[in-house]
Amino acid sequence: MVRKISASVSFMFRELPLLERFAAAKAAGFGGVEIQRLDEGDPTEMAAAVAAAGVGVVLVNVGSGDYPSGGLGLSGVPGREQAFRLAAEKAIAAAVVLGAKFVHLAPSRVSDGTSRDQCLEVYAANAEAALAMAEGRTVSLLLEPMNAVDAPTALFTRIDDAGAFLRDRFGGRVGLLFDLYHLTLGGTDLVGAAGRHHDLIRHVQFSDVPGRREPGTGHIDFGTAFAALEAAGYDGWFGAEYFPDRPTADTLGWLKSFQNAAESPLY
Repeated sequence: MVRKISASVSFMFRELPLLERFAAAKAAGFGGVEIQRLDEGDPTEMAAAVAAAGVGVVLVNVGSGDYPSGGLGLSGVPGREQAFRLAAEKAIAAAVVLGAKFVHLAPSRVSDGTSRDQCLEVYAANAEAALAMAEGRTVSLLLEPMNAVDAPTALFTRIDDAGAFLRDRFGGRVGLLFDLYHLTLGGTDLVGAAGRHHDLIRHVQFSDVPGRREPGTGHIDFGTAFAALEAAGYDGWFGAEYFPDRPTADTLGWLKSFQNAAESPLY
């Protein structure tokens, strides 16, 4: 079996202009791409570059406002509902233009003076609004738990809490984005989590720990983690989402072994 491996053009291939990254990803051996930062370019222009490169778009992110710079973000922040819904509408429309399969609702933080329960209610209402926007379109919505090391006040930092929330509030209408970097840095047992949440896991992302670099630079056992996910029934994309410290093509020694599921990755 050949695994489907995608590359984030928002994290990787940044040594190139945006519209050249899609062809570079294809030439490097990736069959799909992810776009975490839609604000870097125009979706119509990106769609043309995607088509010319012959890759598929697996995932796009809803804009997260000031979250990347340490702010609260949008998805679960009281008072920012309108800003989130505008960002969600933009992302879902872009996903349709790009042919993307998944839309990640993006993280947010809990502020001082606001309870987590308040933020969960806002997130739930915002997700319902996004589900209504996506109705009749071929996109699925995702929630991704962060890690409490990088983002101690993130609304979701434990996969079991996120899974319980999604089952209770959405009954599977919103899926889990299973990110090996965040889960490992947060102390999660990847094999156990893959088994517990197999019914919700719709997409997988990976980078090594520590440093969020390419596989082989840290200590994640990717072979065991991927095998556990596949044993639990996962057959979707595995998205590389790391920060290269040199030209991206020079960091891809892991790619061929990861694509071949008959080979255990040597890390």
